[in-house]
Amino acid sequence: MKKYEFLTKILLATCYTLLATILLHGQEEARVGTPGLEKPIISEEYVLMPGDSLLVTITGARNYSYKTGITYEGKITINMPVASLPSTQGIYIPQYDVVAAIPIYGLSLKAARDSLSQVFARYYRNISVDLTLLGMRTFFVYVVGEVRNPGSVYANPIDRVSEVIKRVGGTTSIGSRTMIELRRKNQLYKTVNLEEFERFGVTEDNPFVQDGDLIFVPKMKKSVIVKGAVFGKMGYELKVSQLTAAMERTSEGLYELIEGEKVSDLISKAGGVTPWADLKSCYVQRGDKRIETNLQEILTNESSEANIGLEDGDILVVPSLNSVVYVQGQVVNPGPFPFQPNLRASDYIGLAGGPLAEASMSGAYVLRGKKRIAVKKDPIIMEGDRIMVPRQVFKFWQDYLEIGSVVASLLISYLTLRTTTK
Repeated sequence: MKKYEFLTKILLATCYTLLATILLHGQEEARVGTPGLEKPIISEEYVLMPGDSLLVTITGARNYSYKTGITYEGKITINMPVASLPSTQGIYIPQYDVVAAIPIYGLSLKAARDSLSQVFARYYRNISVDLTLLGMRTFFVYVVGEVRNPGSVYANPIDRVSEVIKRVGGTTSIGSRTMIELRRKNQLYKTVNLEEFERFGVTEDNPFVQDGDLIFVPKMKKSVIVKGAVFGKMGYELKVSQLTAAMERTSEGLYELIEGEKVSDLISKAGGVTPWADLKSCYVQRGDKRIETNLQEILTNESSEANIGLEDGDILVVPSLNSVVYVQGQVVNPGPFPFQPNLRASDYIGLAGGPLAEASMSGAYVLRGKKRIAVKKDPIIMEGDRIMVPRQVFKFWQDYLEIGSVVASLLISYLTLRTTTK
């Protein structure tokens, strides 16, 4: 009995170990995920470090290959075949002896290949050595400063600074995106400008990370508030699918200001203007001073004098056009609704809650000045249009019954009055 209990305990312990291994492996993959390459690995650029998996291939006078990896000491083993032993399936499996271990950490893939070629030349003549990267290491990168969840995160050698910052939730509303410091080996390695990278795609402004890097996101030195009829960026985006009320048609956000930037630059940072922006009524609020700005002229010609330079603390205001569309008559909620470009008559009737039971949709029309357009054509609505949904003259037996009831009531009242007066 004790023997079975002992075996049961061993079996349970084995199961728990396997389960823990599976869970940990799943968590490890969830931390970083399967890395996606933006381009093939360039052997002159990829730097080898402990944790990388490699395939060493020898061709020429001898032909063999073996899988290996860079040890925690930063070394790679030099293996040589000594014999082949048969497996249970009758397949001969080569056996290797480790004859040396050489340091290659910090070398590029190409430099490591050249170093291995020199080592193998001591043992064989007329051979070629190739080194293939099979798997990339994962490592910690530290992200601090104005980010939503500062701390350490897992990364791969093909991850750029922007990807690592995303994993900690992105920058805060006051975090700089143009003066990010990438520190390597306790020194400033590069100042990262994510705005330049996003605008022009210059990869030098968004470098790859390496083992033990520290990313510091400072506060913005200067900023401008952009508010009004703009689409917004960096968490200030409009919910375009829910533009049913005036407050949802505007965005207000804090954007970083770089020396020399003008109105057009900040409009671009804020996602551009909406179709309902009143371009001729824009202005910059600078303290108690209001500076009128013709945005229509600026967007047509950025070199225009109207495209003034901005200062720290400015508020750039883009008003909305005060345009509404009226839906009147037999709808659930008749009244004015904010004009939205490219919406049709049926869309506005839907915003008004839809037609009532007694509505005559066949007789509904759009009033555009003195012109009437049938709603059944479902035209695209323009600013100032009125949508009229009339009531049906007769709605089958309900209306006839109602009219009959009124006539009968009047007749009874008349007969009663006549009888009383006699």
